[in-house]
Amino acid sequence: MSELPRIKVCGLTRVEDVQLALESGADAFGFVAVASSPRCISVEVATRISSALSESVRKVGVFVDNSPQEVSRFCAEASLNTVQLCGAESPEDWNGFPFPIWRRIAVDPDGLQELALWADVAEAFVLDHPSGAGGTGLQVDFDLAAQLAAHAPCLLAGGLHPENVQNAIRQVQPVGVDASSGLESGPGIKDNELLVSYIQNAATSFQELTS
Repeated sequence: MSELPRIKVCGLTRVEDVQLALESGADAFGFVAVASSPRCISVEVATRISSALSESVRKVGVFVDNSPQEVSRFCAEASLNTVQLCGAESPEDWNGFPFPIWRRIAVDPDGLQELALWADVAEAFVLDHPSGAGGTGLQVDFDLAAQLAAHAPCLLAGGLHPENVQNAIRQVQPVGVDASSGLESGPGIKDNELLVSYIQNAATSFQELTS
């Protein structure tokens, strides 16, 4: 499996979107297993889609307040290799979990405290808008996000799309970015032009950061 990815596409529901994202340079792919989300897919659909991807990329299951046992079963069946926890989970319940954990952190004044609580359990953090568990399409406070990203490996989420992803990367300097609703023509349906432009623009900005 790869190191921490730079470009994640989340809320995937179709094989053709996964294939286009992969061909365009994405290296992490998110599958939502949250019943309240319009992008929720079953374990059967997740299995079919993830089969189009190798183990060298991050295949991320997104969960809210499931038990470790439920999450482990879903990931094993669907051949996912990373878990993103977005609810009110407690870090002590996830010690020794068999898959790498990414913890969603709300970009607000309490973010550093939450990050510290999960520091020994999470491989990385996903910085998102505090208004919901994810997929809100709302942009985070970049100044606060930059403070969090300076303390731990963080992927930046929250309202990213082709037009703002480069500025977001320059300001926050995260290890990666994560977009979902800003790439869609409808819930769970990616727009080809938006998807490709987001990936290309993000890749360009990450190259500039490391050059």
